[in-house]
Amino acid sequence: MVKSVRDSYNKICDKWSDFCEGRKVNKCIADFVGLLEPRCKILDAGCGTGYPIAAFLAEKGFRVTGIDISEEMIKRAESLNLTDACFFVEDISEFHSDEKYGAVIAFDSLWHIEYGKQEEIYKVIASVLEQGGKFIFTHGRTDGEVTGTMYGEKFYNSALDGEKVRRLLTENGFEILSFTEDYKEETTGNRDLLVIAEKK
Repeated sequence: MVKSVRDSYNKICDKWSDFCEGRKVNKCIADFVGLLEPRCKILDAGCGTGYPIAAFLAEKGFRVTGIDISEEMIKRAESLNLTDACFFVEDISEFHSDEKYGAVIAFDSLWHIEYGKQEEIYKVIASVLEQGGKFIFTHGRTDGEVTGTMYGEKFYNSALDGEKVRRLLTENGFEILSFTEDYKEETTGNRDLLVIAEKK
């Protein structure tokens, strides 16, 4: 499943890069960084081409680590030559780090994780966050698996229902700061779910 998503993103990288080039950073991300300590380390999980989110974070003085399963996306991100930013080909569901982060951003990425691994992801995120670290993510909220199409390529998506997500966050040591279903906003568009949580 990871291979198919990776291959699809590799194939659409040019079109995705062109699309992202004209985008402003999502308002929810701009608001989120106001909760963070200046210059803290941020893990951008599913960073894509690095634009606009990683570029915005670097411009604001944060230290950014971006990970993505697509080799082509990571090449584009590296080509930005952002200050205090590094990028790696990694799968967030298997990510391990001795380094602790002040925040994790998973914007439009968790829904590509295999359904059978959805419950595990919150433990993974908790393991790389420092105490008091913040976690923002978008997700679906309908339990199950679907396949969608973007730029002519197929993409696997899966999600758990909202109550399971709440439970898993709590079980893995998070306090939920906001839990917004049917999030709508001009720069971001519509998302089934937008969550901000803090590691206790």
